Amino acid sequence: MDEIKIAQLDQQQLEKINELEKNIGVTLVAYDSSSIPSQGSGAFESNNSTNSNHPS
Repeated sequence: MDEIKIAQLDQQQLEKINELEKNIGVTLVAYDSSSIPSQGSGAFESNNSTNSNHPS
């Protein structure tokens, strides 16, 4: 089984995650997208931008 790794975030990314956690009241975990196996289902959308919205 492949190991999924936690992402290494810079200070700006960490601050954004903390802000989002506070706003929506949940704990978020950032994963390293290169460690996530591709399932081909389209369920996971890889995006390096913290400013975009998911379409659903």
